[in-house]
Amino acid sequence: MSIRTYIFALLTSLVLLIAVVLSVQSGRLFINSFAIVIESLMFDIGQQYPDEGKTEQRILKYHVTTQWDKVPEQVREHFPAIPEEKNKLHTRFIDWIYIQPPKKVYSLIAVERGEQTVFVSHFNEDVHAKHQNKLPKDRFLIDPMILIILLGLAVLAIFILVLLYIFKKIAVPVESLQQWGKNLKISELTKPCPDFTFKELNGLAKLMHENLASVAASVEREQAFLSYASHELRTPIAVIRSNAALLEKISPGPTAKERQIRDRIQRASLTMKSMTETLLWLSRDGETEMTVETTGLGQLVKNTREELSYLLAGKAVTVAVEVDDSQIALAITPSVIVLSNLIRNAFQHTQQGHVEIRQHGHEVTITNITAKQIKPNAKQDELGFGLGMKLVEKLTGQFGWPYQLSQVANGYRASISFHHSNQKQSPDL
Repeated sequence: MSIRTYIFALLTSLVLLIAVVLSVQSGRLFINSFAIVIESLMFDIGQQYPDEGKTEQRILKYHVTTQWDKVPEQVREHFPAIPEEKNKLHTRFIDWIYIQPPKKVYSLIAVERGEQTVFVSHFNEDVHAKHQNKLPKDRFLIDPMILIILLGLAVLAIFILVLLYIFKKIAVPVESLQQWGKNLKISELTKPCPDFTFKELNGLAKLMHENLASVAASVEREQAFLSYASHELRTPIAVIRSNAALLEKISPGPTAKERQIRDRIQRASLTMKSMTETLLWLSRDGETEMTVETTGLGQLVKNTREELSYLLAGKAVTVAVEVDDSQIALAITPSVIVLSNLIRNAFQHTQQGHVEIRQHGHEVTITNITAKQIKPNAKQDELGFGLGMKLVEKLTGQFGWPYQLSQVANGYRASISFHHSNQKQSPDL
């Protein structure tokens, strides 16, 4: 439920309750006032009539008598005994509903006058007919109770219209702020904030603008750092790799100790090369289109496996690679980064066991089975795949490559489909 709907329903219910209470109270006051006037009139008649020497008399519409048995029979049917409360009007309404007059009315008051009791009574057994006969034929009269209800409904309707107008004046700037905040982009941060009429909304818009600008600046600094760091590292890495290759040509027959050192240098340079490519891609945040080339995915898998074979040195791990000659369109750099992270994690986290790499068409499946028993629901950061998964998830999401990581008996399986998508996702900010 929106705030607008909630406030509207709350205020409308409150005003409706007030209107009902005031209408009921007005009706009661109307009836009580009418009763007070009639009571006062009948009491005065009882004080003055019947005239001396008379026991019964009719004054205006009222019957006056000093003897109970002379009170009209119609009245005594509804008041079988003399009322105990004297000088107070007693009334009986027959077939009366709140919004229209009763069909029959019987009134009685016992007035104490000295040592005498005077009974003043009145009855009307056809109120509706007499009421209609008194009205001119060309005149329409609304019952006072209905008039009170109509007045309450009119006040309620006016209030709702005013409330809708106020909501419209307030809701339009609020909805404009919502739409502006939803569509606000980093490229538009240089533009001033629009005027949303109310200073509270303008303050909120300014706060949103400043917070997004702060986040954008932080992201820009991070991307600049990643870009600078990756570019700066590529040069020394290239120097290390070229000199290592040159060293192999100059001295192709090193001693065992020298071979270990050279292999260590080669492994470190390969790892740093992969890291810098990763940093460079992260710094782009998907803003740079990657070149798509037709290549053999199986060959990329085999090359990556060979480059990372040093991770299995000294381990009792067997590797099975099964690929085909499929030629597919790929963004090679991110594809190699994904394969490197998946195969590296499989090699790094398998100390003793078996790693199986299968490629068929666009599909690549990497399964690592370790001889060590894996506890159910073991964390992926502890066994199988962990460190490179954030990058893999980012790249697969960026290129729309279906990717799944699941736990199998004593190991993990990663499945990925390198179906190239021309749709490039926009950055988060």
